[in-house]
Amino acid sequence: MNIKTSNIRFIKFLFFIFFNCSYLIAQNYFSLNVDNDLFFGTDRYYSSGIFLKYGNKVSIDSLISNNKISTKHFKLGQKINTPSYRYTKELEKIDYPYNGWLFVEYKKKTFYSNYKGYSIGLQIGTTGDNESLSKPMQNLYHKYILDLPSLPWTAHQPQSLHFNFVSEYYNGLKINNSLNLLSHSEFYLGSYESYFGTRLGFQFGKLNYHAFYNNSFLNPNKSFSFYLGNKIEYGFHRYEFSGGLFNNNSIFKHDYLKLIHKIEIGFFYKTNNWKFTAIVNSRNKDFKSQRYKRHTYLTLIILKVF
Repeated sequence: MNIKTSNIRFIKFLFFIFFNCSYLIAQNYFSLNVDNDLFFGTDRYYSSGIFLKYGNKVSIDSLISNNKISTKHFKLGQKINTPSYRYTKELEKIDYPYNGWLFVEYKKKTFYSNYKGYSIGLQIGTTGDNESLSKPMQNLYHKYILDLPSLPWTAHQPQSLHFNFVSEYYNGLKINNSLNLLSHSEFYLGSYESYFGTRLGFQFGKLNYHAFYNNSFLNPNKSFSFYLGNKIEYGFHRYEFSGGLFNNNSIFKHDYLKLIHKIEIGFFYKTNNWKFTAIVNSRNKDFKSQRYKRHTYLTLIILKVF
């Protein structure tokens, strides 16, 4: 089949316009997110979370001109839970179940304004001490970094394949040039966890968009922002605490608390194509049987735009 030279040139022109406009409208990011309580000298309960994220960022100007923007986001994550007596092999001394959760996630976010938007997504993953790579990774870290004995993972939650539907809703209100009131709600429905959560907080700094807990917007300027807020969750089902919803496959038999409250205090600093975020999280008990009333851990995020 013969194709005219003029048609080839036109196709090349379309590709040139498409890729260059895509570059002008959107850029990509990659981030490393780490949750850990070792920063506070503890190693218990939700003790570790590692997340690799990749997705799109779009400028505020493109939102204003298009009235709506959509971005895609991918995540590879691992979460580890550990009892306070982490070396015990006696079931009656365990106040929190060992659990590992390894998953991949896809989300599509849509924003209609600087503050208002939503996302829908899907998670698929596995639990299990070795299947989730949680036990070998935790013990590798304990052995070579902390110089500590290996953990036995007594009475851990069993291996199971899980699916979750994920949805989020964002909103906000600009109070003045240096203060925003932000809200962020999320709904998870699936075999691993089903819960509703909502956070409300103040974002300090000269930013006119939803900057915390959202990676959709591209900010070309240097910026600093501080956040103070709280989050409430109501859990309908949590495999990490109770095992299967329809089969009694958990050795750990304590009932978990459905209502969780968390205090969040953090900041981020943006310079050039780098963004650094630190958030202190303090949450109440998940079980009445826990030896410690609250658990505090630190979230660190390093993000690169390219």
